[in-house]
Amino acid sequence: MSDLDGRSGGIVAQDGEAPAIRRGAAAARAAADLAPGDDAGFDAEPEPAAPAQRAGALRRRPAALLRRVLAVLGVAPQLPAGPRAQYGTALTPDRLVRGLSRHSRTLAMARLRCLPCFRAAEYVGMYGDLTAAQMDPHFHALFVGSFEERHLFKPESLARNLGLPAGPATSRPAALPRPARVALYVSSLGNAFMREIAGDIAANLRAAGAPVDLLDETAPIGRRPPYCIFVAPHEFFLLGRGVEWVRDDVVAASVMLNTEQAQTRWFGRALPFLLASRGVVELCPQTAALFAATGLPSLHLTPAPPQASDDLTEADLLHPLYRVLPAAARALPSPDTSFAARPIDLAFFGTESRHRENWLARNAGALAALECVIHYRREDRGPIRPGSPDGALTRLARHVGGHAKILLNLHRDAFGYLEWHRIVRQGFATGAVVVSEPCLPHPLLTPGVHYLEASSRQIPDLIAWLLHSEDGQRAAAQVQANARALLADTITPQATAARLLGFLHAHAGAA
Repeated sequence: MSDLDGRSGGIVAQDGEAPAIRRGAAAARAAADLAPGDDAGFDAEPEPAAPAQRAGALRRRPAALLRRVLAVLGVAPQLPAGPRAQYGTALTPDRLVRGLSRHSRTLAMARLRCLPCFRAAEYVGMYGDLTAAQMDPHFHALFVGSFEERHLFKPESLARNLGLPAGPATSRPAALPRPARVALYVSSLGNAFMREIAGDIAANLRAAGAPVDLLDETAPIGRRPPYCIFVAPHEFFLLGRGVEWVRDDVVAASVMLNTEQAQTRWFGRALPFLLASRGVVELCPQTAALFAATGLPSLHLTPAPPQASDDLTEADLLHPLYRVLPAAARALPSPDTSFAARPIDLAFFGTESRHRENWLARNAGALAALECVIHYRREDRGPIRPGSPDGALTRLARHVGGHAKILLNLHRDAFGYLEWHRIVRQGFATGAVVVSEPCLPHPLLTPGVHYLEASSRQIPDLIAWLLHSEDGQRAAAQVQANARALLADTITPQATAARLLGFLHAHAGAA
């Protein structure tokens, strides 16, 4: 996800690069011509129309008719009670529609038409109420379904397209002139993981000499620099004052950094902003390839993680999880500590899912015989917010990783995304050997070389081999060394910054 050339492994989409991308751009232009009229995109309440006219009228008066159709269906134009209580958002479909210009909405819908994993017929087929609404399914998916946490893709279609090759790793890009100031925006009310990602990218850019500001939704909207990146748009534009940033001059002129897996509801929330933006930065190469097929400029990036250090606060030392660690695991960790010398056998930090719960329950007996640190967090606790008591968990995860022989990676569900945050940031950077269920292919990270893969049923045997045999310990030491070398030689701050700056220079300058 980092040191890749822009045309192959990096998935940088530019006009004219490939037939699929040319088709996506042509479809966007054609769709933009379907709805002439004022650019604001919200007209006065229309007179009643015949059923055959309603679908076409929706394109001309989206905000007013959206309110009307939702009322007919009995759907409140806002997030359901659960997410609204969890995220406290004031953003509604009507507010989103009015915030984007007609051109941006039409462009986003045209890009959705070209998104390989989205099929309008499949989407309508999953929900019987869409037939009665007579609403364009692309409009509904972006501006209604995403708010209602509907599944936007059939699992089979998503799996089929995620299985496509993402492109090989290639040579390091040439150094680029230092750009104007870059602003990274991340919600102050969102998940602590998002702030860590934004902080890592800011550190990468500063290491390359680029001027960077790390900002949140309280920053002045009118004082944006030429290059703006919004990290986790599904949080930034929905939380607190982030709703005020739902403006066409912001969204259409900026780059979005997506952090979410495509089968999740959070990805659906982000999709309107991703498809209406100037370009997308992706942590997953397969998702970057999906966006590239729509004609949307897309960059696959692996941020260089910070080198492990003891960033625990005084308050963290009083956290119950820290206080129950073995005495040797409370010391300052070092990523250079050998596999055999680490006091914790296995560590896992993750949020609940049925797949993870089944695995942990099935293997509880084998895990009980090891020195383990497992923090399995219930989803109903909401995001891990900076400054909250749970905010210590992300720092403690890295501290524990620095003392763990093995860092376990269990996927959220059947989609085997390579989780950058856990594998690279919590694993490679702390010196732990990552043992994972099979992951989607990655152009830089190779199973059996930089980390170890096994099926769910075989993981317990692999763990036992690594911990209790001489051959396993030698293999673990080699994998540990390979991962550390990858960070030192390839996934470096300078290489990451060069790729990102090149993308911004090509796609994100002022219009």
